[in-house]
Amino acid sequence: MNCALRILILLALGSLPLVLASTASAQTMSNDNFTIQTDNLDAVSQEATQNSRPKTLKDKAIISEGVNFQARVIMKNSTPASPFSISISSSLVDFGILSPTDPIIRTIELGTNSLADYGYSVTVFENGNLTASSAAKTIIPDTTCDDGTCNAQFASEWSNALTYGFGYRCDNLAGNDCDSSFGALNSYKHFPNISSNDDPQVLMSGACSTDKKTRIAYKINVSGNQTKEIYSNTITYLGIPSF
Repeated sequence: MNCALRILILLALGSLPLVLASTASAQTMSNDNFTIQTDNLDAVSQEATQNSRPKTLKDKAIISEGVNFQARVIMKNSTPASPFSISISSSLVDFGILSPTDPIIRTIELGTNSLADYGYSVTVFENGNLTASSAAKTIIPDTTCDDGTCNAQFASEWSNALTYGFGYRCDNLAGNDCDSSFGALNSYKHFPNISSNDDPQVLMSGACSTDKKTRIAYKINVSGNQTKEIYSNTITYLGIPSF
């Protein structure tokens, strides 16, 4: 039996900052319980409009008072940062021929370059179990590790050659951004399965950092009863910068 993974990288925008580019006489924020209005908000500094350099926001504090409150709004100009990016060393992982009770591990490297002033996270999920290409649609199930407790959220030890399934772990190469539950040696999880309505899970995250790198280890072990087929699925990594 043969097995291969296809890997998909996606990049998503986080919560973008609001940049005001014109002068407004008032700004109002409200919900069902309150209304706050700040008067005479000049969003672009005078210095920025008096020379030819690019227009930027200066740090500015605006105080608005009411009968029962005082609101202080600070607008801060942040130094531009390098774009957030995510990269992976291979978009296809081929396990070759699987032999019963002979675990196979394949690795890739996942790298991120996050915004220097902010943070990021990388979430992960699979489109479904490793599934045979034949009409029978036989699967290789996700592992539950040696003690039967690991899942998409929590890792556990997987070292027994008689424990079957498909799982993964994350090891830090540069930085310490892998999920902390992978700290123990030989600890594994299985990927969240979106075909079973699992939520994507955070694989790695960090703040105020650049050039992070991790090693992702994929592990498969099958029993002698596993049908000889060609199996595959798709793993998706979603990079999300924070603003």
